[in-house]
Amino acid sequence: MSDATLRVEETNAPEGRPAPPPAASSQEEVVFAGRYNIQPGVVLPHLSTSTARAYLTLDAEDPKRELYALVLNHEVPARLTAILAAKNIAHDALLKPIRWGRVDWVGSGREEIVIILPQPPGPPLLQSMESTTQYWTVREIKRDLLMPIMDLLRRMEEDRLTHRNIRPTNLYRRVNDDSVISGQIYSAPPGYEQPSMFEPIERAMCAPICRGIGDLSDELFALGVTIMVLGLGYNPAAGMDEEELLERRIAKGSYSALLGKNKLHTDLAPVVRSLLRDEEHERWTLVDLSNWVNSGQVNPAQPMPVARADRPLELGGRSAYTARELAHALNANWDAAVKLSGDDTIEKWVDRSLNDRDLAKEISECGLLGASGPRQMTDDIRLSRIITTLDPIGPIRYRRIAMMPDGTGPASIQAVLQKELSAEYTSMILGKMMNFWHEKQPRPKTWMLPASEIVEKAAIYLSDTAPGFSIERCVYELNPALPCLSPHLKGSVALQPRELIDTLERHAESGELLFDRHIAAFFAARITGRIDRELHDLARASGDAEKSVAQLRLLAFVQSKNSATPAKHLYKMFLEKLQPIVSKYRNVRLREEMLRAAEKAASKGNLDSLVRILDNSKKRRWDERGFAVASRRYAALGVEMQKMQTDEKRLQRQAQLLGRQIAANVACVASLAVIAALVISKLG
Repeated sequence: MSDATLRVEETNAPEGRPAPPPAASSQEEVVFAGRYNIQPGVVLPHLSTSTARAYLTLDAEDPKRELYALVLNHEVPARLTAILAAKNIAHDALLKPIRWGRVDWVGSGREEIVIILPQPPGPPLLQSMESTTQYWTVREIKRDLLMPIMDLLRRMEEDRLTHRNIRPTNLYRRVNDDSVISGQIYSAPPGYEQPSMFEPIERAMCAPICRGIGDLSDELFALGVTIMVLGLGYNPAAGMDEEELLERRIAKGSYSALLGKNKLHTDLAPVVRSLLRDEEHERWTLVDLSNWVNSGQVNPAQPMPVARADRPLELGGRSAYTARELAHALNANWDAAVKLSGDDTIEKWVDRSLNDRDLAKEISECGLLGASGPRQMTDDIRLSRIITTLDPIGPIRYRRIAMMPDGTGPASIQAVLQKELSAEYTSMILGKMMNFWHEKQPRPKTWMLPASEIVEKAAIYLSDTAPGFSIERCVYELNPALPCLSPHLKGSVALQPRELIDTLERHAESGELLFDRHIAAFFAARITGRIDRELHDLARASGDAEKSVAQLRLLAFVQSKNSATPAKHLYKMFLEKLQPIVSKYRNVRLREEMLRAAEKAASKGNLDSLVRILDNSKKRRWDERGFAVASRRYAALGVEMQKMQTDEKRLQRQAQLLGRQIAANVACVASLAVIAALVISKLG
């Protein structure tokens, strides 16, 4: 291992892509999985990518083993399917991951996601796409490059796995026998790390994260560009602006645009030309390439001529001579194109300049809803349909989004991270642009059915705006290796529900409750079981107390299904927040019993226990029934007291009347007695 390999070096991400994780400030080792000692001070530039920095790694159980760790960007998910499938690919021309997961990163105050990989057994074919090397002979290309890589691609196709990372900087030459071995394919979505020149035109039109899974034809295109670069000993398009190169490829074809005035070996030129056909059905297959490697047989397909207009259509300073050029120009000048699509300018140009009346008719029908169309036609949907009609094998283009249908999942990450794209992504999916794209395809592709199923799944979540649904739910459902992107996590990384519960518990210790749409959606997408009812209860909650109960019920369900770790701090926090709920119970003795039971169970940190104590429907019904009975008794007593009060007044009146009568009688008797006494005294 050379000193150059071990030097510390910053890697710059291409414009428009997330930067790789920052290097740790400490030189202390980072221990992953109790075994792998990552060296933060030793960066391996030739193994780093635009989004993942590579560090030297030592195996504590096997010190002689040469390993490295890729530290991933949190916003760019690992290829989980490739990580899981690689172990079953019995081929030594592919570097296979040893372990992956999250780790506390020394000196940065944050967690990182790492993939542990074996170091390649030799140097890369090119140190960078701007560097040069000794040109390869035809014999070397056949024997050292194509034979192992073709066999690897064949084996990967059997396992329904694409490589999508073939380029000279990710291919390595063994020092013992000069054969080529592939570098890693796990740190980013398919095609994400590829310079656009290694992608067919339709995928090069997309943002890197939207390029899609692809198939063997895309691999052969990348292999053709690799052969061109090695056959020359340098990159013929080095330093060229990617958008300028793309426009040249659309106008002249990929082979002519990439090769330019450079000359390839006469034995290589027809091979590269056949691999770089821009129409997939005209491109060489793996069988064609194998025939050339084994027997020298060259049977290049004759390309179909592309209809070219005598008079271009001008838009935004671009002159479009073909349907694909016009589609690209319309997408690049969207607002002006919306106005243009509102009249018949495009149809007339297609009909008169391209002499394609059928295509003109299809364009005129793009504004019709149809049985499989959107509920409402908008100007943007109509223009997107026109672009797809002009260039059916190109990506789906909708305002600022250009996406291959099999890149729907990763494209949702771009949409959720850039709020201005979220509405466009939602409108594109719910506008059924995927259905329209499929209807326009001249030939079926193996990945089209799975892509349609993914879009249907996305449409379900995008149509619901409640917390735990919408674009946030979509992004976690469609990207199983994406960590929770909640901005509240502050450097913490959670790949699994139990990890997120642990993170929430750590923050609750300092009195901070983390909860937002991202956290709700992450749990909904990753847990065992369904929490749709809890999510809708959360959406309907009107007050702080109701929201706290809904959050508690959701977290309690997640903890019960996915984490055995006690959540004592979360328990304590919710107990304090839910005191108003306890105070709503009318029975004083019941309130006291509930609080005693809740405090007694606090040591276990089981959120479900707190739910059963505080949000107990049986106790609530008992309290309500008891309160109703007490209310009725109180009302009856009130009536009785009122009656008694009424009776008392009546008795008082009767007593007064009787008193008067008695007084009158007594007075009468007394008078009679006095009279009798006087009479007797006079007679006596």
